[in-house]
Amino acid sequence: MDTKNFKNLCDRLLKKYGFKKKKAMYYKDSNDGIRCGVYLQRSYYGKVYYFNYYYFLDNSDVKVFPQYFEADVYGRITVLSKIKENNSYYQTELIKYELYEEKELEEYLEKGIQDEILLPVKKGRQVIYDMVKSGICIIYKFKSKEEEEVMQKLYDFKTGEGQKS
Repeated sequence: MDTKNFKNLCDRLLKKYGFKKKKAMYYKDSNDGIRCGVYLQRSYYGKVYYFNYYYFLDNSDVKVFPQYFEADVYGRITVLSKIKENNSYYQTELIKYELYEEKELEEYLEKGIQDEILLPVKKGRQVIYDMVKSGICIIYKFKSKEEEEVMQKLYDFKTGEGQKS
């Protein structure tokens, strides 16, 4: 698979699930004020990409499309490697797309979109909170965002429930 085919595959899958492209990112909104962004990051170390996703928790202005560095929470889809390490394959964030058949990579990406990216969009902030606690996602500490501040946006510690926007 070449770069063009990889980008076309990602574009097709994201649009299939209702994402809309604005400049270099794809966006999808939830019902409770979460905007999800997806950005395909090209690596400087070869023909590889990262499939990054971001959650913006204070998305009250539907006309504003924030950039990745404005995100509250960040994660990456992983795929099964094509190269063995210690005699076994492993999950990797580095997608060496040239090593995969399109159908094979499509299955990995579709699973990641459904299981990681869309789950919080469908089920809300509690899912993002759980993903952060389990290490699937991390608080995006850029522009001095504090972890506690972001966690308060995700979880009401008094009621024990996910926050509403």
